[in-house]
Amino acid sequence: MSDNLQKKTFSGFIWTFGQTFSLEAFSFLQGIIMARLLFPSDYGLIAMTNVFYAISNCFIDSGFGTALIRKPNKKAIDYSTVYVTNVVLTLFFALLLFLCSPLIADFYHEPILKDIVRVNSVLMVMNSFNAVQGTRMRIHLQFKQLSIANVTVTIVVGVASIVMAFMGYGVWALIYPHFLSPFLRWAFYWHYQHWHPGLSFSWRIWKEYFGFGSKLLISGLLDTIWANIYPIVIGKKFSAADLGQFSRGRSYAYLPVSTFQGVLSQVTFPVLSAIQNDDERLRSAYRRLIRLSGYVTFPMVMGMAALAKPLVFVIITEKWSECVPYLQVICFAAMWYPIHALNLNLLKVKGRSDLFLILEIAKKTLSAIVIVIAIPFGIFCMCVGSVVTSFLCLFINTYYTGKLIKVGYMTQMKDLLPCLFYSLSMCVLVWGVTQMIPSMLLRIGVGIPLGIVYYLGISKLFKSQELDYAVLLIKENLIKRYGK
Repeated sequence: MSDNLQKKTFSGFIWTFGQTFSLEAFSFLQGIIMARLLFPSDYGLIAMTNVFYAISNCFIDSGFGTALIRKPNKKAIDYSTVYVTNVVLTLFFALLLFLCSPLIADFYHEPILKDIVRVNSVLMVMNSFNAVQGTRMRIHLQFKQLSIANVTVTIVVGVASIVMAFMGYGVWALIYPHFLSPFLRWAFYWHYQHWHPGLSFSWRIWKEYFGFGSKLLISGLLDTIWANIYPIVIGKKFSAADLGQFSRGRSYAYLPVSTFQGVLSQVTFPVLSAIQNDDERLRSAYRRLIRLSGYVTFPMVMGMAALAKPLVFVIITEKWSECVPYLQVICFAAMWYPIHALNLNLLKVKGRSDLFLILEIAKKTLSAIVIVIAIPFGIFCMCVGSVVTSFLCLFINTYYTGKLIKVGYMTQMKDLLPCLFYSLSMCVLVWGVTQMIPSMLLRIGVGIPLGIVYYLGISKLFKSQELDYAVLLIKENLIKRYGK
């Protein structure tokens, strides 16, 4: 990676990581308070409706945001066309969901879902007016400004949610405060850009973007449906409380990896797109990203698996105890999530949305077979099925990466093997030591520092390149900002 590209990547990574870490830290604390005030059934009701909005958002974006970032020479008409497309499609799907809300409530046998769906449909429309402005800031690498806006909005909405939960609003405390978000974002985006996309529209540009984005649309639909298939099945076959327990366990398992992966995706896609035609530089940068991703996320997820029970019992109380085994098992599926995402991101960088679609169809077909087999055996076996699926999909995701830049499955596994060994050995050590401690709080107090010291120590012992690289980047950034 060239010095200039490395600096841009690291600067963007620092600001985006700062934003994401701040958001996740606050959301985590907010979630603790809310989980103590609300019930698993309240979270189950929200999880039941999420799939419908996720599917709608796939159609609304249609891959246009990715196409807009990737296009080299963007003009005002490009932004305006994407803006008009987003708003019109949002209006259509919001109306569709509003009208279908009684059917959704009947499907789950939960009458309150009718009102929840209708209220969220209005919120969808309000959020659509800010989408392109946020994309434009990412295109111009305004990560600092985005960080300030996102952190502020999250804190305001989070505090409002806590207040409403204390006041006894129940499930509505998870919905009403989000109406503050579109107004706050509009104010921040206007302050930092003084720009609006306008209402011009070009069919020629629309067709150009849709030609690239249509494959991503279908891929996104498949991925979204699969990501929500567990809530759909559990919500239909079991109770809202069961779904709440599962959703809480899965959300904690994916918390560290989704945080890190979100940072990588936002920063690396525009940066790697700049060198998309230089395979040698792209290969070198990509392998380094794979190694750094595994080095950072593997120990966090494995540590969470080792300390799942004390973390749940201390943080959100024993009323959430049923989510502990789900959390532990799902961690072994979640740890590969950033690696999956990086492989798929490369296909978008190379403009191969057709290959992206082929992979998604193959993976979802395989995943459907696994989940159908697991359903009759209960929620825990469904979690085990997600681990099996994650491993199988890793083979599929790395196939075209190997074809395009010669960084296939074996190369990636070779790069990841050291940090996988460090993380698994750390997990076993922490779990074994903490099992001898009766106090749940003390298990956390001993387990976390023990895991950190062991992981850094074994990294240093085996002369980990990723540890040295991370330290070097941090030192260079500090020197740049504050001097020697």
